[in-house]
Amino acid sequence: MYPRTRASLALFIVALAACEEPQMEPVCEVTEYPVRQLRLLNAREYRATVRDLLPQVDGACMADSDCNVTDQSCVADVCVADPCSLHTFVLPAASPLGTTLHVAGDFNGWAGTLADGGLAMTYAPEEGLYYAKASLVDGTHHYKYVRDEQDWFADPSNPQTTPDGFGGDNSVLVQQCEGAAPPGDGSLDLAADFPVRARSQHYPFDNDATQGLVTSVHVEQFLDAGRQIAARSTSSLTDLLGCAPSADCIQGWVAEFGRRAYRRPLSAEEQSRMVGLATGFSDVQVGVSVALQVFLSSPSFLYRSEMGEADGEGFRLTQYELASLLSYTYLGTTPDDLLLDKAAAGELATPEQLMAEAQRLLADPRARELLQTFAVQWLGVDSVLTTDKSTALHPEMTPALRAQMLEETARLFAHVAFDGTGTYGELLTASYTFAPPELAAHYGIEAGDAVLLADGRAGVLGHGSVLATYAHSDQSSPVRRGLFVRERLLCEEFGAPPPDAGGVPDVDPDATTRERFDQHGSDPACSGCHQYIDPVGFGFEAFDAAGAHRTTENGVGIDDSGTLPDVEGRGTGTSHDFNTLAGLGAALAASDAAPACFSRQWMRYTNGRLEGSEGQCVVDNLAAGMAEDGGDLLRVLIRFAGSPAFSRRSAE
Repeated sequence: MYPRTRASLALFIVALAACEEPQMEPVCEVTEYPVRQLRLLNAREYRATVRDLLPQVDGACMADSDCNVTDQSCVADVCVADPCSLHTFVLPAASPLGTTLHVAGDFNGWAGTLADGGLAMTYAPEEGLYYAKASLVDGTHHYKYVRDEQDWFADPSNPQTTPDGFGGDNSVLVQQCEGAAPPGDGSLDLAADFPVRARSQHYPFDNDATQGLVTSVHVEQFLDAGRQIAARSTSSLTDLLGCAPSADCIQGWVAEFGRRAYRRPLSAEEQSRMVGLATGFSDVQVGVSVALQVFLSSPSFLYRSEMGEADGEGFRLTQYELASLLSYTYLGTTPDDLLLDKAAAGELATPEQLMAEAQRLLADPRARELLQTFAVQWLGVDSVLTTDKSTALHPEMTPALRAQMLEETARLFAHVAFDGTGTYGELLTASYTFAPPELAAHYGIEAGDAVLLADGRAGVLGHGSVLATYAHSDQSSPVRRGLFVRERLLCEEFGAPPPDAGGVPDVDPDATTRERFDQHGSDPACSGCHQYIDPVGFGFEAFDAAGAHRTTENGVGIDDSGTLPDVEGRGTGTSHDFNTLAGLGAALAASDAAPACFSRQWMRYTNGRLEGSEGQCVVDNLAAGMAEDGGDLLRVLIRFAGSPAFSRRSAE
């Protein structure tokens, strides 16, 4: 076991390096491997790769501060113009003004502290200012800035003020957006028109390698994106090339950029051809633009290779293929120079070297973002942004609230993994959450970071993203919520319902959802599966279709007790009764099956496909290691980098 004082992952890695760790004996020997494959970059990977290859391309970003913060936000790695309703508060400052700075106004109840819902302002040293963004309704708003939660003052850049009744002034903001034109684009979303990859029920991630078939639509969009990138990148050749344009400069750029773009050194033939293109026009800007477009439309750029080299026992990924796999697995983007240098030196050859590199990459801030993406896709809650809800019954399900629900889940996963105990158990049983004002009001709790939950909520099971996603538009759904637990958290698969199974039981104004579905589950045509699903789903009944807490339904008191049948597998007799979602989370965290499922989901995400027969041994080893590490989430990720299934491939 390792010390769990996680002030930062960097300290964690230092602690790992400072101790001698006995290697765990594998439960079984991995002798089968994933199949060889080429993996087409998905839209998310494409954006991130271009962002890191060509940071000078307008529109590429990692944070709001990379954009024009006064009227743009960073969304999916692209600077996007803010809608009229999203107002940016700005305070110029040459240096930080205090420990905290926030905005208080009539739109957040004049919150005196961040914990009470104050709108935190972020300092952007490159811009020399503080900024904060808030969605405001049309009307007149009064506000002040608050330094260190005690010094209140009006916005010095806003001449519109009104007396505050205490001898000072409030700043006045008039918001009028109804009928306003949508914001001009002005951004470059490189993958906006890329075809959307299908996701299956059992493979929920956006990197399914089996969906990488290139059509004529793909080709057209890749070429168009390349043209846009080249046009913007070559507006200043000196910035792009890193030197004044000359034959030597261009030759060096081709070799350096080519290595990063192809994730391996160029061959002599490739080098000669690309230099010829870049220097073969009378206008050097045209030549470099053509060469850049060829780079970005090449299969060597668009595909990640996992073909390997035959070694008598199968195929081992090359050093450069391993560098690419490591970087896209843990950061979602192209390898950096250090990783490529290690590949060139043959320093990605052993399990220990691969695990050490995984540790290094997990200390990169981009890893937090990558793992947030993994978490919301694993749990299937990214669809909360669009899932249908009855506007008559749930007018509170605004785009802003939906976005806060999704952000809550992403933040909790990252916090647990990097800042909390790091354990799977905390992810399911945490008694706290991260709740902006709208979400806090929906939950009936205080707004703020790490605020205590109420009403039996715990961990991700009590998140609005889960509860709203796995429900109907107008009613809760024990089936959908039970399936969420069985499929996403226990990795069980259920076939399609039989033709005579019927649909959702009709709404009965005199019956509760539990009573209606009890009758549904007693049907012989349904009970074979529903005996494992419905008893779990009933434990979510204290929360309605929008994830709000309730104590009655149709005038009848809610019974939110539940049963987790055969948690370790059907027919094992390992059932647990529970009350509240905290009890369900504790039962899952204490099981062997749920942590093993997390290991399986990470293996799937890394491999880009559902596993074959080779997967079970890998999962058994990862699950045993996870148990030895006390349920450590990041150690599962690191251990997998050292597995033979990470570095080896089979022919078919």
